[in-house]
Amino acid sequence: MSTMVALRVEADEFKLYQVLDKFSQQRDTSYSLVRSDGGYTLRVKTDDFGELIRRINLIKGSKYQILEMVGNPNVKHAKANFTPTNVDSLIGRETQAQTDIKPVEGGLIKLLGEQWFARPEADDVIPKGATVRVLRVEGVSLIVEQVEGEEEKQ
Repeated sequence: MSTMVALRVEADEFKLYQVLDKFSQQRDTSYSLVRSDGGYTLRVKTDDFGELIRRINLIKGSKYQILEMVGNPNVKHAKANFTPTNVDSLIGRETQAQTDIKPVEGGLIKLLGEQWFARPEADDVIPKGATVRVLRVEGVSLIVEQVEGEEEKQ
């Protein structure tokens, strides 16, 4: 049974359109998106409301509020929380820089057997071999900081 939902969404416009276009193609869903008050009003007809919310939650910094819902009565009880991914487990981990990590060019680190592209949080170069801590994930880059006291060891 399809559900008609109106949501107030705050998210990056480009990323929101990407998510909605892909979701609508995969789930045979129709939607309309209109700019309003620093965000968007999203109207969608879908059989998989929980998956839609999960995907919106994956957009960094996104927020949503349900304005109206008509259809499947079970959806009133649906809970759509952010589901951490494997990449989220990297936050807070420490490792050594495999190359110099520069503000514009970035650099490489190896973490849990995988090589990752990294950029420094600050506008300073982190030298090769320094211990770094992962602060967050932005796209396909890990944002890192040099661990205090490491610069004297170089």
